[in-house]
Amino acid sequence: MAIHFGVNIREKSDGLKLTRENYIKVSNISSFRKGKVYSESYINKHIENSLYNYDLNIDYFHLLPKQEFNKELMKFLSQTKLFMETTDLMPLSGVPGYYIMVLDEYAQAYIGISNNITKRIQSHWSKQKEFDRLIFGSKENSILSIDSFRAYDTTRIFVYPTNELKGYEDNFITLFNNKYLLNRTRGGELDGLKEVLIHRKTRGI
Repeated sequence: MAIHFGVNIREKSDGLKLTRENYIKVSNISSFRKGKVYSESYINKHIENSLYNYDLNIDYFHLLPKQEFNKELMKFLSQTKLFMETTDLMPLSGVPGYYIMVLDEYAQAYIGISNNITKRIQSHWSKQKEFDRLIFGSKENSILSIDSFRAYDTTRIFVYPTNELKGYEDNFITLFNNKYLLNRTRGGELDGLKEVLIHRKTRGI
């Protein structure tokens, strides 16, 4: 076990930072429809498209000015006056509210909401994005999922503990410059896959 932001995280044999080599975990089982099995030709094409999209995103991140990203983050924090930085997630176990995961190396942030801030952030770190959900949109404009990144990619965390979990998330996402956000959809409760697709966010990369 390793410790990151005061909590235990499970070591992974392929590392705790995102790389091109650990980005994809191939599966022929659909995560969308029970019983559906993907063909070998689909798998090979999806690997090719996913790596194409991965490379586009990484190149895009490298072009973003880190100083400007930090200014955008500080501006957001100043405007909202709600978030505080934390280096220890343990006291937030079981605490509801909003959180911002900052990935400074990529000049990206992710704004989320949960009934348990600590558990939710840990779940982002422990997950491997489903093979058939790596691309959300087209290979030319899909945003990398926050769940594709690893624990050590998160370098700063800001939290807003509150029991009021409705009505703010989309406002926060809208307030933050989209080119610096990993959020793939608008905030708030989305009723099923159809609504998720309607409110999908893409990026010209």
